[in-house]
Amino acid sequence: MKLLIDFGNTRLKWATATTGRLTAGQPVAADAPALSDALGTAFAALAGRIDGVLVSSVVSDARETELRALLDTTLPGVPVSFVRSPASALGVRNAYAEPQRLGVDRFLALVALHAQPRAQVLVSVGTALTLDALAADGRHLGGLIAASPTLTRGALAAATARLLPPSREVHLLADSTADAVQSGAVLAAVALTERFRSGAAGPLGAWPALVLAGGGADELAPWLPDAERIDDLVLQGLARWASG
Repeated sequence: MKLLIDFGNTRLKWATATTGRLTAGQPVAADAPALSDALGTAFAALAGRIDGVLVSSVVSDARETELRALLDTTLPGVPVSFVRSPASALGVRNAYAEPQRLGVDRFLALVALHAQPRAQVLVSVGTALTLDALAADGRHLGGLIAASPTLTRGALAAATARLLPPSREVHLLADSTADAVQSGAVLAAVALTERFRSGAAGPLGAWPALVLAGGGADELAPWLPDAERIDDLVLQGLARWASG
């Protein structure tokens, strides 16, 4: 059985995998003061049943070191591998000239998506908003990185005096500052998604399916009615990686 860990900027998510079947554990905040307090008991309970650990990480070296120390303590002797983005793997070909520069979470999510080969656009809404185009034959055509609605709202609050906190309402014609902040943040992400999708259709050779992922996807979903929501794509990609 493998232990799979997705260490993102917002949350650390983990699951165990047996013959590709995932059993999710309780996620924790990525900025938890001590990973040992948040995960030590859960990981220690897996001792003797785990024969390998695969990690997708986009956090700092210091946080990766902390995670490795926790794994060495709770699962002594179990090999730990931090996956890095390759030029190609499992049918997906990385568009980046420097493949390792593509966030490994983005690459692994594409690996998971390619289990259903088709022209598709992945929109992941977390701390950042990332968009990637994937052809039916596994070619990654590239993508974009922008501020997520959460990050946009935070930047406005930090840089603007007397700005009211955002509401939860989204309107094309907002009639209050709170609604205008919320609407602007969400609809900017929606507009970028629509523009990226239409621009990618030609190079992809077909109108792409749209997939939403990430903790902030629910904000965009009402404005992208044909989008498909898929959770835990990074963990699914790690599971495929583990099974080769």
